[in-house]
Amino acid sequence: MSRPRAGALARAGLLGSLDQVAAVHSSISGADRGHPQRAIDVRVLDGIDLRLLPDRGLDISAAWYAGRPLAWSSRVGEVTPLPAPRGTDWNAAFGGGLVTTCGLQNVGAPSEGHGQHGTFSHLPARDVRIDRTLDGDEVVVTVHGVIEDAEALGTHLRCERRIRTTTGRGEVVLHDVVTNLGPVPVAAPFLYHVNLGAPLWSPGAELEIPSGEVVPRDAVAMEALDSWRFAPEPAEGAPERVFEHLMEPAADGRCTVAVVSPPLGLRLEVEWDSSTLPRLHQWVHPATGVNVLGIEPANCSVLGRAADRAAGRLPMLLPGASRTTTLAVRAAAVDPVARITTP
Repeated sequence: MSRPRAGALARAGLLGSLDQVAAVHSSISGADRGHPQRAIDVRVLDGIDLRLLPDRGLDISAAWYAGRPLAWSSRVGEVTPLPAPRGTDWNAAFGGGLVTTCGLQNVGAPSEGHGQHGTFSHLPARDVRIDRTLDGDEVVVTVHGVIEDAEALGTHLRCERRIRTTTGRGEVVLHDVVTNLGPVPVAAPFLYHVNLGAPLWSPGAELEIPSGEVVPRDAVAMEALDSWRFAPEPAEGAPERVFEHLMEPAADGRCTVAVVSPPLGLRLEVEWDSSTLPRLHQWVHPATGVNVLGIEPANCSVLGRAADRAAGRLPMLLPGASRTTTLAVRAAAVDPVARITTP
């Protein structure tokens, strides 16, 4: 017998409410700690469930597929945004999550008066709207929002964000349109910080990246160059490792990387368009109590805007110009008995 399809059930009049197969609940998180922020929980039949944080740039916090957690959560937890993050303040409020967006004016190290990874994940989304529509035999849940990075007399960047998850598909798609509404060209670096943790990223898991070349950031990463693809054993006080992968996109310009975990019986893919996100950074932090993998498609380095400016590679947006980026995360079951070659 074939499995029930959410949209087919709805069309057949078998549902009292779409909430039975595609439920969306808005709430206030952290009110008991005196730091409330908005949260949106989305649950879909046979799809990827999401927790979204509108006051953190409408970023994706937790995510689950078939009851399996996909995202990494830091010891900081789900905290409210900082009013004006500078320097390395970003780390003090980095709770992890499936997708943390970095930009819109700086990515990476603090630079030219802008803090680490910019302010995007500390900006509130406005005009938040939730739609549920039928798509053939499935139900699509789409959450929309607008994020403004603006000054009264200066820079004005707007991001129109759309996040979609669907019943019957282990897939979430994030779609962003960033527009320069100001009068002068502005630097607009951008990075999706995709954070994966245990049980997905645990010993026995392997990372698949079609790299032409792997460039370690420093001596620590150089020492781990032969093992970047394997989930390491956590070690007390182990340092982070950062690599840049010089990608070889598919014929259509898409890039796809995957984490395969036979012990968990799960494969997770991250896909994006290399024409707007031509660079890929990998972050691995194997310290005990951290144990995280970051997959980070970007249009820039992680050295800060001054370094990119000096290298002649600082992304710019002209007045009135827009840039569209998409990120897809897909999950599927794999044979839990399969084995992966160990280093």
